[in-house]
Amino acid sequence: MTGVDDYPFPLPHPTYRISANVEPAGVERRTEAGCWGARIVHDGPDRPAVAAERASTLDREPARFVAAPHARASCWDACLYLLGRLAAEQPGTCSLTRTGGTGGRRFRDAATGTDQEFVFGDDATLPEHPLRWVSRLVAEDVVVLGARDDALWLDAGAVAFASVWSLGFDAGMSFRELHGPVPGNGPGGVFERAERFLLRLHPGEAYRRLNWGLQPDDRRDLSLDAAPLWQPARTRLDLTDPGRQIHLRTEVQHLVRLPLTGAVLFLIGVRLLPLDEVARVPAWRERLASVLETLPPEVAEYKELEPLASIAAGWLRAGS
Repeated sequence: MTGVDDYPFPLPHPTYRISANVEPAGVERRTEAGCWGARIVHDGPDRPAVAAERASTLDREPARFVAAPHARASCWDACLYLLGRLAAEQPGTCSLTRTGGTGGRRFRDAATGTDQEFVFGDDATLPEHPLRWVSRLVAEDVVVLGARDDALWLDAGAVAFASVWSLGFDAGMSFRELHGPVPGNGPGGVFERAERFLLRLHPGEAYRRLNWGLQPDDRRDLSLDAAPLWQPARTRLDLTDPGRQIHLRTEVQHLVRLPLTGAVLFLIGVRLLPLDEVARVPAWRERLASVLETLPPEVAEYKELEPLASIAAGWLRAGS
């Protein structure tokens, strides 16, 4: 089924409550329409186009990239990790080999036309900052969380497709500050427990979670930076064909304890599916409608789902 066969449908139950929903990464998950999740880095044919869209956004708006000076080592750690994952998971198009000299590497990617030699840790051997450069190769937004004082801190990132947040505003915040607006995230709450879990990960361990929402279009970039471009459509909700216009937005979020520095790499991959594609899978149609009808008010408010949730649920029920 084109469009649904590898879609990470995020709702396993007919009701929804905010939770960490963390599970090991790289494990294939079967769905009613196919499967997804065998790889950490998205390997779909859209990877080059999505990476190019991010590169264009970062070139146009430099504030979408941040990197604290003290994060240099962890950014190189993240860069090498991602290059290694691309080479391991997509060997048909990507390769990472050692070259002469200490730390020498060569990365090639036929899909993006990349052929780059560099020396690990030497900024002068790449055309730009290592985290910004590697973000041009992957479909995921890239964030580096430094581990200090028994806490995680947003030290660096290359983010073009944020969902109602801004990297420039959030840079430097602690993990708990970043999740302050989430309902139920008080002392001992779900994200405090999640932070403790991440700080206990061993180097190289990787986990994933899914986040989701609805939107009245197919824009990936819902950042606060771009709010003037997308907010009017969300406010107006001038929907003539909800099945094609309303999209389920799933974020496949990976959390990796980087092997060299102990920082946490946070990858955010955005996958969009219009309602009429969701409705092709009867179990998904029923489950999404049920979730939207039973959302606690505080969750609907936090996710800014009303009145879109009511419209979507009505459309899904009408076609049942």
